[in-house]
Amino acid sequence: MNINEFRDFVLFVAKKAQSGANPTPSQFNLAVQRAFYEWVMKRYGNPKQYSPKAPFPQMGFQETQKISDDLRFLITRKELNVAQDGKLYYPDGVSVKDVNSVVAPKYLHASSMRSTYGYKDSSGAAKSKSVDVKAIKDFELGNTLASSIVTPTSRFPVYSFYDTYMQFHPKDIQRVEFTYLREPTKPVWAYTLDANNRPIYDSVNSVDIESGEESMNEIAFNTLAFLGVSIRDQFLVQASETFNAQGV
Repeated sequence: MNINEFRDFVLFVAKKAQSGANPTPSQFNLAVQRAFYEWVMKRYGNPKQYSPKAPFPQMGFQETQKISDDLRFLITRKELNVAQDGKLYYPDGVSVKDVNSVVAPKYLHASSMRSTYGYKDSSGAAKSKSVDVKAIKDFELGNTLASSIVTPTSRFPVYSFYDTYMQFHPKDIQRVEFTYLREPTKPVWAYTLDANNRPIYDSVNSVDIESGEESMNEIAFNTLAFLGVSIRDQFLVQASETFNAQGV
């Protein structure tokens, strides 16, 4: 979605709402970045929508094809090497590289994890098979490792999430295929100043919004709400909330 067209739309709606809003470029950039992130998180699953004993938000990742389509630009699949101690650090967009030495985009949320184990068939021929790696909670790990029935093996591997890394069992899993949602790229409306010190759109240094045109209205009204708070324009906040509620 072109960031300049998006900004024109936001300013048009603000004017239509009879608001005195006149955000600076920095205010606009901060508002659209938070609005875009809110749009992404709402589709992945908003914890504020959880109820006691019913941890299910109104919308969740892959709950519907529409939600999956909305977030498809964030879905990343990477084959990654696991250290000898069974640790895999979260992709940070800088230091963690895939098996081809390409930097993996920064991790946001997990989708699936798979690994491959080798075995021999009835004729003695070497075979390999891809299996899911099961994510288990930390408090379940002790019983799982101590169990003689569900002890993790290369055929039935598990992993747990920690602060900076994921821990795999068995530790010699070596390599996994990790599918996850990466961090969205922050949109930026870059500008230069003309002779009258007015901001002019800079297409070279601007960063467009990664989502499609069909999401423009929702992100725009979220942006307007943030702008209304920033410039203390309560009318603009109320107008944006009304537009959003109506699904304009």
